[in-house]
Amino acid sequence: MSNTPAVRTPIAIAASVAAILAVSGCAPAAPDAAPASSPPTAAPTSSPSGTSGGSVDDAAEESAVDGDVLAERDAFIADQQQPVGQANLTARTPAQRELVAQQRAYLEENGGQWSEQAETVTLALALDACETSILNGHEIDLASFRTHVATSPLIDGLAVDDASRAGAVSIMVFGTGFLCPADAPQWEQAMADAAGQF
Repeated sequence: MSNTPAVRTPIAIAASVAAILAVSGCAPAAPDAAPASSPPTAAPTSSPSGTSGGSVDDAAEESAVDGDVLAERDAFIADQQQPVGQANLTARTPAQRELVAQQRAYLEENGGQWSEQAETVTLALALDACETSILNGHEIDLASFRTHVATSPLIDGLAVDDASRAGAVSIMVFGTGFLCPADAPQWEQAMADAAGQF
């Protein structure tokens, strides 16, 4: 699998870094903050009268599935070794270090300057996307991609214009190739399907 996203342009990345620097005091959400999209839940079974027809077993199974998803999310967060509530994130795992190294090299090769804030944003964008993957049962399609992009406070804080929004989204998708590589193809395909309309 390639760690290169479907769309990654120097203009978008440079615009994203400009946005990062322009947003003073922008503190990304902690990796265990509320996700940009809600975890999937099974729709309640309805009887023709409109009352819930789900059994106690159905409710217990749904609760167990939700618990499994939350346990997986919590394990992912623990594995990432990022302190909860910390304003600045630094690469701590081999995958995070590789993401940061490649993003930094790409940015600097295209005339940008790396900073502590750029590292924080790169990691936060990728961590948030991977958490969303988990909470959506590892099912990312165009609709869930658009919902995530539209509701992410981090992306919203970075998006001073369309180019900076595209840059943030590109970094986010690129990061999934390192922090949740099994989910990255879905993010890449959804970004390609969105064709810049996010």
